[in-house]
Amino acid sequence: MCSLPRRCRLLLPLIALTAPLAAVSANAQGGDRTAEAFLVRQDFSDCGNSDVKADDPARIGGTILIARRADGRLHAKVGITAVPNTVYHVFLKCVRPLGDLKTEDEGEATAEFELPADAKPVLTFDMYPEGAPAGQKFQSTPVKQP
Repeated sequence: MCSLPRRCRLLLPLIALTAPLAAVSANAQGGDRTAEAFLVRQDFSDCGNSDVKADDPARIGGTILIARRADGRLHAKVGITAVPNTVYHVFLKCVRPLGDLKTEDEGEATAEFELPADAKPVLTFDMYPEGAPAGQKFQSTPVKQP
C-alpha cells in the first residue's frame, strides 16, 4: 500500500483513529449534525488558532468530531495517537478545561466531552500533558459549530 515504510507507520495510526470517529458520525441519531477538526502538533497559537493548518500529515496527531445533538447540546469525541501512557488535558481553547484522556501502550486514546451551551460559533481546542512539554502539545484547526 505505501512505498515508504516510515510513511506507512505514520498513516496507520491515523487510519485506525478515524474508524471510531466515523462510527460516531454513522451512529448519529436523526437531527444530529457533525463537524470535524484536526489536532496538529504545534506548541502555541492564539485563541482562534489562526495559524493552525492541517497541511502536513506528519504533524496531524488526531481529530475532534463535534456533534450537535437533536436537543441542541454539543458533544465532542477526541481521538489521538501520541506519546504512550500519557494523560493529556483537553481544553476548549481560552475558555475552560473539558477533561483528560490517557493514551494506551501504543499511544492511542479516545474520549468524549460535552461542550458548554454558550460555546463560541467557531470552536478551537488545545491539549497537552502535565507540564506542557514542547513537542507534545496539540492545537486544533478551527471548526464552525455544526
